[in-house]
Amino acid sequence: MTIKTDVLIIGGGLAGLSAARVLQGKKNYLLVEKEAGIGGLAASVEKNGFTFDYSGHLLHLHWKETGDLILRLLKNNHFKLKRNSWIRLKDVEVPYPFQANLYNLPDDIKSECVSGFLEAYNTSHNSLATRHSPLAVSHSQKRPEVFTHWTRRVFGEGISKHFMLPYNAKLWQYPLNRLTADWCAPFVPMPKPQEVLEAAYLPKRKTMGYNPVFYYPKRGGIRALPEAMAKDLKNIHTGCELQSLDLKRKIAFIKGLGPVKYERLINTMPLKYFVGLIKSPPAGLKAHNARLRHNTVYVLNLGVKGTSVKKHWTYFPEKEFLFYRAGIATNFSRRLAPKGCDSLYIETATPGYALNLAAAEKKIFRGLIKGGVIKSEDDIVEKLWLKIPCAYVIYDAARNISLPAIISILADNDISSIGRYGAWKYSFMEESVKEGLETAKKMLVDNF
Repeated sequence: MTIKTDVLIIGGGLAGLSAARVLQGKKNYLLVEKEAGIGGLAASVEKNGFTFDYSGHLLHLHWKETGDLILRLLKNNHFKLKRNSWIRLKDVEVPYPFQANLYNLPDDIKSECVSGFLEAYNTSHNSLATRHSPLAVSHSQKRPEVFTHWTRRVFGEGISKHFMLPYNAKLWQYPLNRLTADWCAPFVPMPKPQEVLEAAYLPKRKTMGYNPVFYYPKRGGIRALPEAMAKDLKNIHTGCELQSLDLKRKIAFIKGLGPVKYERLINTMPLKYFVGLIKSPPAGLKAHNARLRHNTVYVLNLGVKGTSVKKHWTYFPEKEFLFYRAGIATNFSRRLAPKGCDSLYIETATPGYALNLAAAEKKIFRGLIKGGVIKSEDDIVEKLWLKIPCAYVIYDAARNISLPAIISILADNDISSIGRYGAWKYSFMEESVKEGLETAKKMLVDNF
């Protein structure tokens, strides 16, 4: 028996749930989620009194409609927090962002960073609009600028050498001379020369970036948001995975449900995986899909005896540390751990290969001790590995060509692919909510 619906939503994360909220009572919809619970990567896992998230998932609110909705859904279950993040380099720590907080660095590194920045600035001061745009293209090649060139052009050799290049190499796990810079805005803060100089020689902290203030639930971990969003929603089916898709017949085959006939489809699962499930794909779709790349992130969540560290997270650009970031989740909310304990999340990226967890743990523990995050392995009382198979999508020349082609083909077949992974981009949670709302509203306006 074939199930029929107006809109089929693939994925029960924030984008899918937001779309369902708009459609509720106006169009028939069916939301399917392959996991046993909703939330996607905005889920939380309970273990022996600890609440662990899939990495540091925080709410950065930039738009009134989505911000108001999120805070209204959470009611009084949220904290508003001022970011307290740092970068560890050469056994010292500087506040984030690195390029605007050089004061604590050794004098030789500080001098190299400042002189390199000023040289880069002076070289390009006649074209500031181009200098600040990560969408800039190479005039000789007429294609998006690669990250290695962009960071040296914008920040100079010193800042690039000591932070931008080593950190992003660890994060992306992809050659930086092939990674394009069109992901950088709004994620890489762009200080003015005066700000760089003041922060290098005056003992004051400069706060900038897209997330100087953020929100986090008081109780329940980040899953509190999707749970609030799903309240009173109907036609949500968990444990139901998309197995294949027939574009011509508009039929999706869903594990546990069977064939589902739809008029429109909203996809929020990773685009590369979604397209791979299409039966008899249109010409060119398979080849375009093969060009999409992503990395994998392994998150080691730790329960530890109480720490006095007040930071939210610290970046580790140096190679001696296996991980690129270590955060203390209980500095978002004390309710994430039993009394007297803290909850940590430690992020390590690979280009896709499986991480040897036992060997990685040993390296991570040594790094945490050296980095001052914990004092001893004896302080660790709980651990939980969480894997994000598709973590950061790779921005390169192939993506710039293939992604628009894929999205266009899907749109021609009444499919909207949205959210961080459905749209195959680097974004944040509020943007996924925004896309879910806007996509569903457009469908209602279309009145199909």
